[in-house]
Parts: sequence; structure tokens; C-alpha cells
Amino acid sequence: MAVESPYIVLVVDRQGRVIHNPHHPDTCGEQPWDWCWKAEDRTRWREAFVEACMFRRPQPDVPISLRLEDRLFEYRSWLEPTGEELVVCRLVRAFRQILTEQERAVLSLVAGGAANSEIAKTLDIKPATVRSHIAAMRRKLHVRRPEGLLLAALQLDGPAAAGAADRA
Repeated sequence: MAVESPYIVLVVDRQGRVIHNPHHPDTCGEQPWDWCWKAEDRTRWREAFVEACMFRRPQPDVPISLRLEDRLFEYRSWLEPTGEELVVCRLVRAFRQILTEQERAVLSLVAGGAANSEIAKTLDIKPATVRSHIAAMRRKLHVRRPEGLLLAALQLDGPAAAGAADRA
């Protein structure tokens, strides 16, 4: 699976095999818990899938660490049984607090829809500095697409999360 996926949706059959992954069709036939980095996450996620797939019980907000391209990424997962045979699994990246205070301020304004020039004026920094902060955030958070930065803004504690939540 690609690292830049801040949001993943899977459809899993009753035996726990991926039958549909629109962005990563190469994962079809696999069991998602095998992607877990840590043994305890693998066990926790497998048990959540058993509850959802076999017993048809929704499994809300299961934290897991996934191994994607030999790197560790934190996700939150929600498992929803649908119909008699399928489970829809939604995964959202959980971003840890790894940004500087200035990057968090920039992220908050980016999430609010401000242009780089507006961010520079608001924070009394140069537009080149804003671009530099955005590049650093993308690198630190391992995101390539704009929605990855928006998800990070919503999930980080402190000023970025509060600012993004106020604008949502």
C-alpha cells in the first residue's frame, strides 16, 4: 500500500480477506491484520475483524500500527458489517505531535483555507518560509496530497486542531 494514503477504505469478506481496495487492488485476498507492525496490534485487529465478520458487530475506533513500505504508520480503524457477508473497514491516519509550534500555526491556517501570502502576512513571515514549513510538514507527516495535511490538522492536539475545528 502507498504511504501517502491518509484515508483507506477496504471491503472484507466474512473470512477476513480483502475483496476490494480501490486504491490498492494488489491487496485483494490478503488479511488486513497481517499488515500490522506490532504483534499486539495484529492480535487486536484480528479479534476486531472476527467480531465484525463472524458475529456482525461493529468495531468502532480500533487503533493500529501498519507496516507500509517498511515504515510504521498509526491508523484508527472502524469496521462496519454490511449485509450478510461483507465488512467495510475505514482507516484514517493518526498523526502524532511532531511539528514545531510555527509549523502547527501554518498548518492551522492551511486547514482554514488561507493562501500562502495570507499565512505569511498573518504570521509575519516570508512566503518562502511558509512554503518551507509546508514542505517540512509533508515530509514529517509522510503525506503528499493536500487532504493528508487537512487530516493532520484535525487530529493534532493544540492550536492546529482547535483552529481547524473552529473552521470546519
